[in-house]
Amino acid sequence: MGDDTTYLLYAGRWFPVNAYGINRFIAAISITVPAHMVVIGSGKEETGNGAATKRLSASTLPTRTYTFVWDKPSFPGTIVAGQFQEFKSDEAGVDLHLFLKPAHQDLGAIYTETAIKEFTYFVTLYGRPPSTTLRVVEIPDDSGVPAAWAPELAAIASRAVTAKVNYRLLANTIAHQWWGVSTSPASRDDWWLNSGFARYSEARYVEQAAGTAGLEEAVKDMSVGALAYDTVPLSSAGKLDMFSPEFQSLVTDKGAMILHMLRWVIGDQKFDQTMRTFAAKYAGKSASIDDFRAIAEQNYGEKLTWFFSQWLDSTGAPEFKTKYTVYRLGNTKCGSGRCPGFRVVGQIAQDLDLFRMPVDLRIDTDGKTEEKKVDVVGTNSSFSVETFGKPRRIVVDPDHRVLENSPEIRLRASIQRGQGLVQQGDLAGALTEFNKALDVNKNSSLAHYRVAEVFFQQHNYQAAANAYRESLNGDGEPRWTEVWSHVQLGKIFDITGQRERATNEYRQALQTNDNTQGALDEARRYLQKAFEQQKNEPQPGTH
Repeated sequence: MGDDTTYLLYAGRWFPVNAYGINRFIAAISITVPAHMVVIGSGKEETGNGAATKRLSASTLPTRTYTFVWDKPSFPGTIVAGQFQEFKSDEAGVDLHLFLKPAHQDLGAIYTETAIKEFTYFVTLYGRPPSTTLRVVEIPDDSGVPAAWAPELAAIASRAVTAKVNYRLLANTIAHQWWGVSTSPASRDDWWLNSGFARYSEARYVEQAAGTAGLEEAVKDMSVGALAYDTVPLSSAGKLDMFSPEFQSLVTDKGAMILHMLRWVIGDQKFDQTMRTFAAKYAGKSASIDDFRAIAEQNYGEKLTWFFSQWLDSTGAPEFKTKYTVYRLGNTKCGSGRCPGFRVVGQIAQDLDLFRMPVDLRIDTDGKTEEKKVDVVGTNSSFSVETFGKPRRIVVDPDHRVLENSPEIRLRASIQRGQGLVQQGDLAGALTEFNKALDVNKNSSLAHYRVAEVFFQQHNYQAAANAYRESLNGDGEPRWTEVWSHVQLGKIFDITGQRERATNEYRQALQTNDNTQGALDEARRYLQKAFEQQKNEPQPGTH
């Protein structure tokens, strides 16, 4: 509770909760606040003038009472109160209300437009949600979460409200109106039907907005999360602490990857039909993994026991390798058409004995690119493909349809585990994970940057400066490591009384023209006034 903004999140269990996220309930919640504040919640809104309420303090502070009634069993209980700039839109039949802090009011138009596009896109995919009213609200960063949701409500943290709209986070949060508000998990083991479905909805919107390249990037992110803590089968995730990095990673990212792979196995049309049927049949109800599988099998026309058993009840992912031989074909008669000139005969190998999945094979040749779907079963699967042009390169699963391991995935998974340990306060364990990433790629700018963050947090400024320099001299991936390394080096020089060197780093940061997470704004601020280490200041690491 604060003078500026107050928030009560359902996940914070500020009222007695039984079977969090599973037992659905109705609610009538009344909130009395100072009259200059607005309250955002779930359901029909009623307001009063506060004349009959008790004073909130010893002063004669005028008050106002809001009452929200949600009468469809779901998960209301998230309330946000404060001073906001409200933006409204009824475009495309959506009753949208956007609440931003005054400092972000110039972003109202772009966030309103984005929220409308995302909401209506999900309507086309899944049908209408329980309500076409949506309240998007900004919440303070100190909540500790990037986003929160409730019926008719999508909340995102202030740090994510920037001129470059974080449309992925917003899409994920809005998607919970279907996956969580409308259809919810029957047990903790079914939790991926909530988080995983919202995550893949986010990926679908990325595909809509940014094309196949955007989807490919989202799939890479999901693959990292899916394999970062792949020690417990997803069907047994309920054994883990619900708020642990392990649980969140499994149900969110592996759950999303299962949907991505199911789409590949049964095809786009049957997949979309499955998702829409599931959303309609279990609207306002709890659902289990078996409920979803039954609908998928009905639409596919065959049993999918092999698929769900493999990805739900087991751990691990393949790392594909190929060996092949190219044969030149003779000028034999082949009818009136053009004869293939080459035959590629080979094998796809991987380490999982029980593995079974259809996998795409792409063969780049001097002429037309050839593609073939290969059923990979067991550790070795043979293939034979005829091509017209001479084969130059063979790629297994070029469009990333299957969850698979790779050096890049292992590197990013180690970094993700390290970040989870930082959040838990285990800095020594985090350094161990980051160094594992450097064992995979000693030039990883991201791994060096994460190492530097830990040293900075420990006030080991010399070691931090060395690691930030290594980040700058690394592979430059992702791009934001450059601007933030300069900003952080500037802070170190300010702390150690070297103002001239500090200003030089801030200027180099500005020259990158990369304002990821407000980096340029921070550099300009410290050019004007030297950085000072504050007691209990939040440490870098949210980039």
